Amino acid sequence: MKKIFALVTAGALALSLSACQASSQQTTDTTTKSADSTDTAAAKNDGSFPSETITLVCPFSAGGGTDIGARNLAQALSKVMGVNVVVENQTGSGGWVAWTDLIQGDYKDGYTIGLINHNYAMGELDPDNPRKYNLDDVTVLANQALDYNVMAIRSNDTRFSDINSFIEYAKSNPVLVSAQATGITDGDATTAEWFNKTFGTQITVVPVDGASDSRGMFLSGDTDIFFASISDVMASYQSGEMKVACIFSDERSDFIPDVPTIKEATGEDFVAFAARGYFYPNGVPQDIVDTTTDALLKAMEDPDYIENMAALGLQLDNTSGEDFKELLESQVETRKMIWNVQ
Repeated sequence: MKKIFALVTAGALALSLSACQASSQQTTDTTTKSADSTDTAAAKNDGSFPSETITLVCPFSAGGGTDIGARNLAQALSKVMGVNVVVENQTGSGGWVAWTDLIQGDYKDGYTIGLINHNYAMGELDPDNPRKYNLDDVTVLANQALDYNVMAIRSNDTRFSDINSFIEYAKSNPVLVSAQATGITDGDATTAEWFNKTFGTQITVVPVDGASDSRGMFLSGDTDIFFASISDVMASYQSGEMKVACIFSDERSDFIPDVPTIKEATGEDFVAFAARGYFYPNGVPQDIVDTTTDALLKAMEDPDYIENMAALGLQLDNTSGEDFKELLESQVETRKMIWNVQ
């Protein structure tokens, strides 16, 4: 009996010691996690910016020139800032789902950067859905690139083979093109409207979430032509899958030197390009704004970044601050004239 009691007592003591050790370990783990959390919070609040992952919000779908350019920058920016920089695609309403969220949400700590282009500057001019936000509601940081607009046709299309044969065809036949919005807020839709008013064509715009969606519809034959930027057509142009009929710029591009300007091809002049850069919602502390702007500009000097952007056909442009704001406003008057907006 004494032997049994001794065994029971020893077992109970062992269980007690095990429980104490487990409790001690749990306390240690909890304390460690708490300390880590406190250290992260302290780093975030003591001016040590950045101390955690930065999110770069792209308002358009993955796979287009805008998205790929943003991902190229994210890699270079991560090297400069010493933290991970991830790209998040938040699509919808021609970019306005992302822009509205960034302005209205709680993003004042500087860890969320938005991508911005000309479409944002046009939002308040949309007669069908005027946006209440404009460039005064954001803090622009730096531009990334200029991407001139082009018109592409499928290489195997038998209805037209160049810009002039397309114009003649589209005067008598309705054609479809896709864009990120259907009115003044979108550059490709504006190009379609310019064609209709200048040449009497019958182009109808179908809205999509981004250039990658437009490219897919075009290559599958769901749309007739492709209004896009150089970066959106570069790979298909090089492979021979698409033929670029013209570029909407003052002069030919070094990236596609055999492609005529619209003025060379038709005698009519029209310039359209996308300026793509980055912004913070208002309210981010000025020291963080300055730190991020400087980091963006430094990242744009990265040799790998420069090479990757050139492969896309993107013309680098690091305009920043108020000059970047003016660049975003530079096509407002042209679009107002095309869409008859006062």
